[in-house]
Amino acid sequence: MKILAFDTSSRSGSVALLDDGNLVREITAADAHTHALWLMPAIRDLLDGCGLDVSSVGLFALTVGPGSFTGLRIGVSTAKGLAWPLHRKVMAVSTLESLALNLRFSGMTVCPMLDARKGEVYTALYRFSGIKMEAVLRDTLMAPKDLFALLSSGDAPTGQVAFLGNGAAVYKKEIEGAVKDAHIVPEPLWHIRASNVALIAYEGLLSGRTPLSPSELLPVYLRKSEAEIKGKAPPPPPSGQKAS
Repeated sequence: MKILAFDTSSRSGSVALLDDGNLVREITAADAHTHALWLMPAIRDLLDGCGLDVSSVGLFALTVGPGSFTGLRIGVSTAKGLAWPLHRKVMAVSTLESLALNLRFSGMTVCPMLDARKGEVYTALYRFSGIKMEAVLRDTLMAPKDLFALLSSGDAPTGQVAFLGNGAAVYKKEIEGAVKDAHIVPEPLWHIRASNVALIAYEGLLSGRTPLSPSELLPVYLRKSEAEIKGKAPPPPPSGQKAS
């Protein structure tokens, strides 16, 4: 089966084609600028370079979050638009899991960190045995100090911890001061590769995971958007009255 995978969850962008578990072609941009303008031409270039049409794709896979709200919406909308008319299914993949897979042969506990602003990060913890991944801490939104406290407690894996992602850059000094045996990996390893997304989807199929119909596909934000927060805020008091 051919799996077309892509990532639009951050500033970078990536598309890849996997055929029966083997990577056919991948295009990754460190800065995709505007995903709404970059993604579809990248998919066309990828398929044209393989001499294929989108109808040859048997499954679509994409990162659904956490990450950029706008980027995730673009990715989900594109997956729905491609899969629906072809009657194909979609595999939703964690952004953090895909990022952590960059370090699957490092021998360290891997901690992807994405800056969520407001003094928080999207993060998780993974351990690997070969390419088999174990989630020690599943995708979550938390304050960095709470993450570092967890890593310093007996409830988290010991040994070297590899940090990657823009959150690791924002909190570099705090990591180095709070986490023993911390290792912040070079920035080129922070880009999410669509080949990782496709591989996770492929392994999921082999393990019996059921893909989604396009109608079931939703982004995973882990936090309400500003529009949702503002939409539920109480209205301002009438002129001349004080808020309670």
